[in-house]
Order: sequence, then C-alpha cells, then structure tokens
Amino acid sequence: MKKQKTKNFSKRLVFIYSLIIIIPLLIVTIIICNIVSKKQYNELRQLCNETVLENQEIVKKNMRSFTSLEQMIAANREMKLFLLLPETDKDFDIVNYIVDKATNIENTLSVIPEVYALRIFTNNPIIPERWPIFLKSSRVDFTNIKRWEYNYRASYLGNLDQQKNESVCTTREITKNKRVAGYLQITMKMQDFFPFLYHEKNQFVNDYVFRVVERNGEKHLVQITNNSVMDIQGELKKKSLEKIESEISLSEKESDNFLLKTNGNKYYVSWCFIEDMNIYLVHANSLKVISKSLLLVILAIMMGLFCTILALFFVIRVATAKLMSGVYSVMNGMKEVRAGNYNVKIPVYTNDEVGETQQTFNLMTEQIKSQIEQIKKEQELISDTEIKAMQNQINVHFLYNVLETIKMQAVIEEQDDIVESITVLGKMMRYCLRWKVHIVPLAQEIEYARSYVYILNLRNDYKISLETEIEKEYETLEVPKMILQPLIENSFTHAIEPEGKDAVVKVFTQLDEKKNILYLCEQDFGCGMDAEQLKQIEDYLSDEKYERDSVGSIGLKNIQQRLTMSYGKDYKIKIYSEKDKGTKICIPLPLSTISSNLSLENKK
Repeated sequence: MKKQKTKNFSKRLVFIYSLIIIIPLLIVTIIICNIVSKKQYNELRQLCNETVLENQEIVKKNMRSFTSLEQMIAANREMKLFLLLPETDKDFDIVNYIVDKATNIENTLSVIPEVYALRIFTNNPIIPERWPIFLKSSRVDFTNIKRWEYNYRASYLGNLDQQKNESVCTTREITKNKRVAGYLQITMKMQDFFPFLYHEKNQFVNDYVFRVVERNGEKHLVQITNNSVMDIQGELKKKSLEKIESEISLSEKESDNFLLKTNGNKYYVSWCFIEDMNIYLVHANSLKVISKSLLLVILAIMMGLFCTILALFFVIRVATAKLMSGVYSVMNGMKEVRAGNYNVKIPVYTNDEVGETQQTFNLMTEQIKSQIEQIKKEQELISDTEIKAMQNQINVHFLYNVLETIKMQAVIEEQDDIVESITVLGKMMRYCLRWKVHIVPLAQEIEYARSYVYILNLRNDYKISLETEIEKEYETLEVPKMILQPLIENSFTHAIEPEGKDAVVKVFTQLDEKKNILYLCEQDFGCGMDAEQLKQIEDYLSDEKYERDSVGSIGLKNIQQRLTMSYGKDYKIKIYSEKDKGTKICIPLPLSTISSNLSLENKK
C-alpha cells in the first residue's frame, strides 16, 4: 500500500512538473501562432497596397503618353492654323500638306507603340480626310463624347475593323486664338491601358476599375468592364462588388484599404483614386491565399510543440525518478531509525539539496548516537554524584553536629576566635549539605570561596588574600555549585603552599559579547606551569571519557564534565599559565542564566 502511495506521489509530481512547463509552452505557442498570423495578414495587406500603387503607376504612365501627344499637337501652331484657315486653296497643296502631316504623326505613333490610334477631326470643309489620321468632325457627335471614354469603339471607321477594338479614348478640342479648329482624339486598347484587368488571375486575386458617375446629385461607381474582363474576373459576385462600391463611395480619402467579408470569405481590398480620369483602381486579395501556408506553419509549430512536450515529459520523468530515489533513500533510512537501528547510513551521490538532506540525515543519526552515549555518561555521573552526596551528607552531618558541640564549648570558654572559625566552617558545611541544589547564584559561590580562604588562613602562618571583581549585575548569574572552590584549592596546593608566604588569589569576570559568554576567572601569581605541563592538563580535560574520582574530591575534570552536561560541548575551560608568573583559569558561563528579576531591574 505504501509503495503504491509512493508511486502515486511520483506520478503526481511528474504531472505537476509537466503542467508547469507545458502551460507556458502552450501560451508561447499561441502567441507565436498569433504573431505569425498577424505577420501573414500584414504582408497580404501590404501586398494589396503595393499592387494598387503598381497599377496606378501603369495608368499614370499611359496618361503621360496621352499628354505627350496632346502637347505635341498643341505646340504645332502651323497645323492648327492650317486646320482653321489654310493659306492656299489649291487642292493639290492641301492634300500634300495633309499627307505630310499624317505621315509625321504615324511616325510619332511608331515611337509610342502602346498608343492605339490618334485622330484629328477638322471642322474646315475644304480640308480632305486622310484616314485614319485626319477625319471630318461630322463623323462624330462630339456633344455626347466625354473627356474620357472607356470600351470605346470607332464605329464610324467603316471597314477598318482593326481600328474598332475596345479602347480608352480621350477627346480634346484643338483651338487657335480661342477658335475651335477641330478635335484631337487619342486611344489605347483597354488591355494596354489597364493590363492588370486582363491578366490571368487565380481564384484569390481580383482587379477592378470603377468610374464615377453623378446621378441625381449623388456619386455612384460603375465598373469598367467588358465580356473578356468578366470572363477573367468571376470570383466576386454582384453583392460583393456592391459592398466595395459602397465602402469606397463613403470614403473621402484618395486611397485606403479595408477588410471585406462576403459569402463566408474574407478579402483585403485596397484602392486609390485617379482624379484626372475620375476613376478608382481596386485590388482584392482573398485571405485564402495565405490560409494554406498559415495552416502549414501552425501545423509545423504544433508538431514541434508536441515533440518538445514528449521530450520534456521524458526528461522530467527521468529527472524526477532520479530525484525521488534520493528522497526514498531518506524515507527508508527514517524507517530504519524508527525501528531502532541508529547505525544506518545513506550513500550520498549528489551535491544538491537532496544530497544535503542525505548528509544531514547521516549527521542526525550520528548526533542521536552521540547524544545517547552522552545521556548514558550523564546518568552515570548523576548516579555517582548522588551516591557521593549521600556519603558526604552522612559524614558532614555527623561532623557538623560535632562542630556545634565544640562551638558551644568555645562560647562557654569565651574563645571568640574559635567561635568565629567554627561558625565559618559551619556555613561551609551547610552549603555542602544542600547537594540536591546543583545550581546556585554566583554571589553564593563567591561567599563560599571567601569562607574557604578564611579556613585556609587559620591553619597557616602566612595570609592568603581573596580579591574579587564581580559586577553587581552578574551576582545573580546561575552557576554550577562548587565550581570556584576547586580552582582556589588547586592554587593553594600547587602555587601558594609550596612557597609558604603571603599570596593573592584574584576572582573576576571577563565578557565575550560576540559569543554571549561570561568567563568566571580565578588567577594566582605563583610558580605557574611550563608549556608541557599545560599541554598535559589540556589533553586531560579534552578527553571526553567519563572519569569517577575515587576519593570523592571535585577537580577540574569534574567541573568540565558538569559544564558539558549543563551547557554543551562548546563550553570548555581555558587555562593560561607561564612559568614563575602564575596561572589563570577561565570557566565559560552563558549569560542567559542571569535571573529574569535582574534583567527586569536593568531594563528599568
């Protein structure tokens, strides 16, 4: 059941990781598809605009050809004068002149091959016709001829069928001194003037030309078409063309584009207005032209996304399995520890967080084993201490009763010095009898040390002075009981008694603010120790092996063991000594053991 739960957790983890990666990928893919679509649409719109501009340039180029011929005729004053009033009335001269001018015009037209025909109509009856250049004005009703005619046919030319093709025709008056001498008519075939209307189109592209017609004071657009054009451009139906005409009619711009939606299809429509000819050039591109390519691009992107997702899923699955293998090893190790096996050790193969967790687990099991061993040692120490306390309590209690008896005898005999000595010794006994109290204020420990020095001075013919420098705020600091007296005893035994002269023992405090530790220091100024002796004592203290004192005394080793038991392994006794200069011993105490009452007083 547990294995099944573990597998389900791995699957959920793979699923969640996959979603975390796949969802952003999907969003990015959608954004990319949008960008590609917009780019395709913008390119299509730009293509429509460029196509209309190209068509406009073709029309204007043809218009410039017409303008060049018009300017050529308008600049020929001699011919205009001849058409109005010939200088001779001889038929031969007139015919020769007409033939000569017709030849010149035909030569000019050969240089401009796109011009279909140029005709000059004269009002002068004496001037003969020279087909197809010079014709009589009576052949055409110029009152009904517009400046620009489209799909124009010169039906008056009789059997000259080659001159009757549908064409774009522009008609101008030929004037001389504000008198109409005749008419100039220039034509170009429709397929030459509007070649883009006659190109074979695919089903997605359409070109149109609309001329502006005024009806009842309103502007209307009429398509310039003929049968051949209608055969080529059959994509847009009548209703679609009406929508185009309506959109253009409502616009006051000379060029623009818009999106046309018709019959379930969409077209980009671009147009421009040619004022001189009063026509609109229109180009329509169906969005179908890019739909296939766009679909292929989107399919390619989606296929790439699908392959990426598969690859990522495989990578995530493998990575998750590798990652979870480390987690499972920690879980299995925890099960071993729960079963009581503290010797389990997990192999570490990586330097990542999982590897750090495995290392932490191994350190934890080591610490648990170490703490169990430490607890065993502490229990042994406590048991041993309690036994010694019971023994000492019995002995000291008996001794205390004896001392009280001697004190009463000294009082009776009025021996004040003896009374004082016995009183101090009694205070020491009472202090020692309270073995159930292991932690005392520093002030009490200092007082006991003073009593101890007083007793020492009774038995010697020299004096030991105890100097203390303890700040008031540290007097309530809680310290292990009997932590100072053994230091003074060592100084007396090893430094003062061998010399047998007056001596000073100094007790003071040193603060380490960084570590939040207060050092209780005891210093003598006796013979001191050399480096080798100091090293032996330091090695002896650093040995964590528990040692029972067979004689029941409390020495440096015992103090160090109690410091470790109370505050931890970081609290080590420090010893400073030089030969013939004395010894200083510093006991570390945590400042957190200062009573709360004192802390409140300091704050006030």
